[in-house]
Order: sequence, then C-alpha cells, then structure tokens
Amino acid sequence: MADAPTKTVSVLGSCISRDNFNRRFNPGYKRWYSVGATTNQSSMIALMSPPIDEPWEPLEPMKPYGLWNVGSDLSREILTLLPQERPDVVVLDFFGDVHFGVLRLADGRYLTDNRWRVRKTDLHQRVLDAPGTERIRWQDDAERYFDLWVEAMDRFAAFLAAEVPDTQVVLHCGFNVDAVIPSGGTLASPMPPRRRRGARAGSQFWHRLNEHARSAYGWDHIDLGEEHWVTFEDHPWNAMAVHYTYDYYPRFLAELDRLVLRREVDPDTAAGIDAVAAAAADHVLAVAQWHRQSIARAEALAAERERPRWKRLLRPGDVPAPPAPPPLDGAARAEELLAEVRRRVDEATYPRVERLVTSARTHADWLLEAVPDGAVRPAGRG
Repeated sequence: MADAPTKTVSVLGSCISRDNFNRRFNPGYKRWYSVGATTNQSSMIALMSPPIDEPWEPLEPMKPYGLWNVGSDLSREILTLLPQERPDVVVLDFFGDVHFGVLRLADGRYLTDNRWRVRKTDLHQRVLDAPGTERIRWQDDAERYFDLWVEAMDRFAAFLAAEVPDTQVVLHCGFNVDAVIPSGGTLASPMPPRRRRGARAGSQFWHRLNEHARSAYGWDHIDLGEEHWVTFEDHPWNAMAVHYTYDYYPRFLAELDRLVLRREVDPDTAAGIDAVAAAAADHVLAVAQWHRQSIARAEALAAERERPRWKRLLRPGDVPAPPAPPPLDGAARAEELLAEVRRRVDEATYPRVERLVTSARTHADWLLEAVPDGAVRPAGRG
C-alpha cells in the first residue's frame, strides 16, 4: 500500500467540496488524490434535464473560470466526462439547490439560477423574458422543490450505477454557518439577524436533502455539521455561510481517507480505523456542545445587560448557569485506539489514520479557546 497510486476524484458540488483539494486548504492532498472532471454550483434538477445549447454572452468581462462555470452548467458536460474518466471517487454536495434554485423553461428544461454566473449573461434575461419561464426555489414551495429534486436524484443515482459502477460516491453533507470571526479576531459573532435566519433555514432544507440522499442511495457520506463551525472575514474567498474556518478541510480529508481506506484494508483494520474516527468525533462533539452552551450563555448575559435596570430588578432574565467543562476522555481514547491501529497499517497509511485524531484535536482546541470570558474550561486550559 506504500506505493498506492493517487485516487482520481470528481467533484460535483461547490467550494465546500472542491476546496478540500486545494493546497491552500490541504497542502499535502496531492500525495493521495488528483482532481478529475468537476462541475461547480449546479442544481441537481438542472443537471439531470436536457442541455441548454442556446448561444450566450457575458454582460460584463468574465474570467475563464466563470466562462467555464456557465458553459459546464448549461452543457451538462460532466455527464459525458464521468463515463470517460471513470474516477475512483465522486464527491457530491447540494449547494446549488440550496443557494440558487432553478429556472424552468417553457419546454421543461431547467437552468441553475446562479446569481454569480448565469445572471451575468444575456441568456438569463432572455430566459426570464420568454413566455412560460418559471422561477422555482425551495423558499417559495419546499415540497414542490423537494419532489423535483428527488426525481432528478433518482435518475442521477441510476446514471452513476449504470455508467460508473465501480466509482465510490461520497456525499458531502453541506450546511450553512451563522457566525463570523472578524478580521484579525478570534471570537465569532452572530451574523446580522436576517442573514442568520436565512442561513439557518437553508441548513434545515439542506439537511433534508442530505438525509434523503444518505438513506435512499446507499452512498458513503461525510457529515461534520454538528462539530460547530463558523466562517471568518480572512477567508481567501471572503466570509460566507459555506466558507468554513481552515480547520474544517483537514477534518474532511481525514474522513475521506477513512472511507477510501475501508476499500483497501482488511475488515478488522477497517473496523479499527472506524473506532479511531468515532472516538475522535466524540471528543469534538462533546467540546462543541459545551462551546454552544457557553456562547448561548454569553448572548443571554449580553441581552440581559441591555435591558433597563428597573426591568432587571423587577423580573430578572433567564440566564443559564455556566455549562460544566466538557469531558476530554474521548481524546485519550482516540489516542489509545490509534496506537492499536498503528500496529496493523504500514508507514504510508498511518499518517492518514492519525489525521483523524489530529484534525479533531485541532478543532476541539479552537472550540475550547474561542469562547467569551467567564466560560468554565477544563482544568489546565485557563
């Protein structure tokens, strides 16, 4: 296994998946993975409808990547490239459906209503002006959108099974965050109320899509949403609900390694690696719960301080007690299990398993530190 070739990965989704294969976020990923055919920010409803081959031009200067993005979405070229390239892994997320929605043309074809790309072309306005065009978004009719999406997903799953039956499909369960770290800062603050409500509503619908795909198609999945993430103003692509902090990307890559290694090692070793991952995740989840409770208490205290003094005296606000420090035994357990696995894997594989522990520890350490003053941290952590 030491000289195992890199795995070819195709990404059908958005930056939350593609950025994991970018040296800015995961510097050493090329040792294990190479990126093949991709598509970016396409709605699954649009992807599985016939191509849109009408001519189009950008309304303003557009970089080559933007031109490719529009052309790829309209042509559905990924459906031709996948059978040609037969990648080892397909990573899939549903950003395009959650954040954009679709336009339905009178003839029944669909177009991803990408506000950053397609809306900056002459085609978009022509489509809007054409009789019978309809904008469809989950925000307007969640049940209708979900039904259209499921029908498209059923056909997409059948396509993958028929055309690339040996490809490992990994669902990346995306989500929106609703807090941002200011430039140069360490503590996250809530997004403005309207953006926060929109992010949370989007996450709820995204979760529904993820849950259907997880249960209906038998694909592997990576779901880190409960580990509590935020965005930050110093992100290379700017702060946004899906531009997570830097420690997210090693966590994703560690989980992808785990899923890929399952197919390369014996069942007992695979079970051992899964046990390491579970213990590391338990550690992060325990700290994340404490972190959320600490933030909620700080927000309640801030709201209480803003009330007039006479109201506070007459009817004190409901401020929760400081949460108890989180247990840290999960981290020790993960290290013990990692030592057991080390005896079963070669020197090239071990760092990939170790990343499950180190990536979890890095994120948990940030969660322990990035709380307001007054939080009760575990002994020895200030």
